[in-house]
Order: sequence, then C-alpha cells, then structure tokens
Amino acid sequence: MTTDNVDALPLGTRLGDYRLDAIIGHGGFGITYRAFDSQLAKVVAIKEYLPIEFAVRTADGKVVPRGARYADDFAWGRERFLDEARALARFRHPHIVPVLRFLAANGTAYTVMEFEDGQSVAQLLRANGGQGGGRRLPPDDVRRLAEGILDGLAAVHAQGFLHRDIKPSNIIVRRDGVPILIDFGAARQAMGGRTRTLTSVLTPQYAPIEQYAMDGNQGPWTDIYSAAAVLHHAIAGLPPPEATSRVGHDPYKPLAVTQADRHDQTFLAAIDRALAFVPTERPQSVAAWRALFGASLPSSDEAPTRRMAAPPEPPRSVGAPRLGGARRGEEVAVAAPPPQPSRFPTKSLVLALVVAIAAVAFWFLKPRLDLMQASAPSVATHAPLPLPVPVTSAPSTPAATKAPVPQTSTSTAPSPAVAEPAQPDKDLLAQAQRAADDARAVFEKAKDAAAAARAMAGEAKIMAARAALATLENAQRITLDDGGSYVGQFADGKRQGLGVLNAKDGERRGEWQSDLMNGRGTMRLPDGSRYEGQWREGQSTGLGVMEKPGVEREEGNFVAGRLEGPGLHRTLADPAVVQMGDWHNDQLEGPGVETVGESERYEGSFRAGKRHGYGQVTTADKKVTSGRWEDGKRIESGP
Repeated sequence: MTTDNVDALPLGTRLGDYRLDAIIGHGGFGITYRAFDSQLAKVVAIKEYLPIEFAVRTADGKVVPRGARYADDFAWGRERFLDEARALARFRHPHIVPVLRFLAANGTAYTVMEFEDGQSVAQLLRANGGQGGGRRLPPDDVRRLAEGILDGLAAVHAQGFLHRDIKPSNIIVRRDGVPILIDFGAARQAMGGRTRTLTSVLTPQYAPIEQYAMDGNQGPWTDIYSAAAVLHHAIAGLPPPEATSRVGHDPYKPLAVTQADRHDQTFLAAIDRALAFVPTERPQSVAAWRALFGASLPSSDEAPTRRMAAPPEPPRSVGAPRLGGARRGEEVAVAAPPPQPSRFPTKSLVLALVVAIAAVAFWFLKPRLDLMQASAPSVATHAPLPLPVPVTSAPSTPAATKAPVPQTSTSTAPSPAVAEPAQPDKDLLAQAQRAADDARAVFEKAKDAAAAARAMAGEAKIMAARAALATLENAQRITLDDGGSYVGQFADGKRQGLGVLNAKDGERRGEWQSDLMNGRGTMRLPDGSRYEGQWREGQSTGLGVMEKPGVEREEGNFVAGRLEGPGLHRTLADPAVVQMGDWHNDQLEGPGVETVGESERYEGSFRAGKRHGYGQVTTADKKVTSGRWEDGKRIESGP
C-alpha cells in the first residue's frame, strides 16, 4: 500500500521486467502506475484492473473478489479488460496511446502502455486563467486539439471500437504539443452493463444521455458528444450542463451565442451540433462532424498541423509525478553503471586507516565535546504536523501560548538548556496528541464515506434521469388528491419501478416500490434544497448528498434525512467550515476534524457539533498547539 492510495501496490514492486515507481492515476475501475522497464531501459505506464466495487487487495498483494457473489463479475470484467488491451494493441496512431503488452499477475490483469510526457488537458485548463475566473485554452490551441481528437477518433471508430470515456484528464498534450487519447473505457462500459453500477463507467459532465441507460444505443455519436464537451470546456472555461439536467427543460446555451467574440462561428456551430441532447440530432460519424467544421479546422499545410502550444515545464525540483512521462523517441536517463574495480588495491587500506584514526581521535575528544554541548544553549523544537486539505469548523477562541523561559547555567557540568515542562503541560500534550490521532483515524473513514456518498448521488441522478425519460416503458400518469401528479411505472395498482412524483412538498424522481421511494433517487424541495442518494420506505436513508444551495452541504450516511455515521458537513459561506467524523442525529460526536477556510485545522474531540475535550490546532503557517475545549471554547492551552 502507498500513502497516495491504500489499494495500490507498494512502490518498488516488480511485475516481471517492470518496477512500479509512482501512482499517476486511480479511479473506480483500476490504478495506473508509472513504471520502469528494466529490459528496454524506458519509462512506461501500467494500468491495473482493480474494480473497487467488487474487488479488494489482500495483504500479499493479490486482487480477489470481495466475496463469492462477486467472483463471476470480477472474472468476467478481467476478461473484458484484457479484450480492451488486445484491441488497443492494434492501433499505431499519433493521437492514440500505444499499448505495448498486457500480462496477468497477482490474480488480476495489467496493460503496459507508452508513458506520454506532458500534461493532461485537465491540468492545462487548471493552469490557464481566463476572464471572469473561467479557465480556457487559446483559440488556436482549441482548433488543434479538435483536429487531434477527430483524427484519433476516426482511427478508433474505423476499427469498430469506441473510446467511451473522453474527458480532459484522458487527453495528454505531449511536450511537443501533440494531443494523445488515453484510458479507453470499453471494459468499464461492459462492466457497467453487467453490474448496473454506472458511476465508475462515465464522467457526468462529459457523458451523453445514452450512456446513462443500460441499453442505451451507443455509437460514434456518443464519443462525438464527449469530445465536443471537452472542447466546450476548453472554449468556455466550464463543461456543458450534465446530460441528466437537460431532461425536459434544456439549460444548454449555444457557444455560437456565448463565445461568438472569440471563435469562428462555423467552429462553434459544429461543437453545438455535436452537443445535441438527442443522439440522432448529432453528427453520426467523425467524417460528418468534420464536414460541419469546414475550413475552421487547421489546414494541412499549417505547421505544425495538430500541435498545440507546448505545455509549460514544471519545476524540476518537484518530486510528485506528473500525468505523463518519457515521450516517445526520447532517451530516458538510467541509473549509472556500477563502479569498476579500482586498479589500486591499496585505496581500501588507506580508507580503513583514516577511519581508524578518526575513531581514536573522537574517543579522546568526546569528554570535551560533551562539555561544550552541555554549556551551549539549546532550542526546543516541535515538528508541526503538515497542514492537510482544509476541512472546517467554527473559528475557535484564540489562546495565548506559553513563551519558553530562557534558561542559563553557570555550571560546567552537563545539564539541559531548557527546563523540563511542568507535569500538567506534559499531560495536556499527551492527551491532546491521543485525541488528534483518534481524530485522524476517524477522518479517513469519514472521507471514504463521503466519497461513497458522492458516488451514490451520481447513481441517484442517473436513476432520476431515466425515470424522467419520455420514452419510459409502460409509464402511466395519475393525478393526486392534492393536485400533484405521478408519471411512471405501476404494478398491482401501486407505484413500482421508475417514476416522477410532483407534489406540493417537492419533486421526487427515481426508483419506487410498494408506492414508496425505495432504492436510488432524488428529491427537490420548494426552497431549493435537494437530496440525491438512497431511499428506504419513502425516507432519505442510506448513502447520499444533501444540500441547501449557498448554505450547507452534507455527504455521508443518512437516516430519515439526518446524518448518522461517518460523513462530512460543509458550510458554503466564506470562510467555509468543514467538519468530518462520526455523526449522530446530524451532530458531530466524538473524535473528528474541523477546518476553517485555510486558516486552521482542529483535530480532536467534539460534543453536539462543538469542540469539546482535548485536541490540537494547526494554523496556516503550520504551527501546532495543543489544548482543551469546552462547548467550543478553548479553556486550556499547551505547547
């Protein structure tokens, strides 16, 4: 396991000729590593099949199904993963990542690919600030990006293959400016159809509506929508509205209207057409889409035709791996060969003699060195904990920390330069440290629960979108006594299946059983509040996300609409306050973590949602102080 991903193999692990050196990506379907090929002396990327929904890694590094009932799905998905690798290995195209080989090990499968050196389009969009806070690419780069995507997709589609997961993070712009499609999603799509789990199959902002349906009619027009969504993000600074939000009233605003002052009208109109909500209204092939662009794409004599501006070089001192690696054709530096045996065998004897003399000198001088060290003033140090990503709470009452009392000594005998702290301070520090350790452990559980809740909220939105489809099978409409209505499926005279309820107290979309919401679905209240997640017997119960726009947001496990168990609560005012830990009846109880904007982070005990008990505070300058709180107020401070 690594600190970046507890499910990943330890860095340094060897898979045949490959040594795993870093994690460069991970998601619900697998983990991608940067690796070194010891035979060819080059850097590669290795993708590991590890679907987190129905597989786990054991202590010996093997990947196994979570239980007997997942065994068939796991094995079936592994075969689809290898099928995808076999298909991609056929491609040798300048805009498609080359697959070098695939292998089986640790009970799972691996795909070895070229490690493209550069940055993803997602990284470039984060790095380019535009007007009004939007993040965009220069118009010429967008045109060349479009040309590269069209070329790559045309080659993929010509082989009867679909990408199925085009998004900014799956397009690498090499250091020479060439955009490359990576991380094809055929196996993910296959598993989505088999397991009925969709959140790991698609990325909502870039996926068309047909990808939300298990039996959706997918084709080249599906990839064309996703590619157009990426271009929309590059042009406008944000992706188009999620497909699920375009059911009924479509909020999409054409680029030909909103971006007319920055780009060619023909170019924008071609992207708008590719983003049509209805699949049949989009171009049905890359050739048809290219025809819509006309002369707005780079011409064949434009040099370089498909090259974008080279991504900026990151500082070489940065140790974190980039999403990219050694580019094709570039020599990779390898470890220096072992030193040759010296022609002078006496060198080792001389070295040994020098070491021996130094040891004897140190033995004679040690008493004097000890005396000098004892008489010199020392400085007590306290290594601050790193300031993690903010998670917040109401600001605590600042308390003065105790200044150290300078100590002097006239004695020549060895003695500590700083007096030992009083026993109460030592007890306070120890208890605060224990409370902080407990809080960090609970924080990890809360973070996992929040991630699972967001994934479930995505599935709930998918179910809601399917429930609202005008083509929903066997749908009926009834009018309620209070003037509301239900449009959806029935069984034995009760709401059963998918449907949409509009009532005075709000709207509910999703799965129904025995006349009540059961399963996955969404709720919208008249005041704008919403819940997306699991339902049980008509109550918002299970994993989900609840939000009051502009006020607060909760992610985790709910019981009848209240947080219960691991999760987080975030206030949306400035400064944002985030609390993470175990919740009981919508209040944080026991160990937890709270951050206030980027100013401070508290790790310790809570009662009724307020800091109560021992804990530690880390400020923005990474200074750590211990203390004890009652009802949200610090009443005792320590070192």
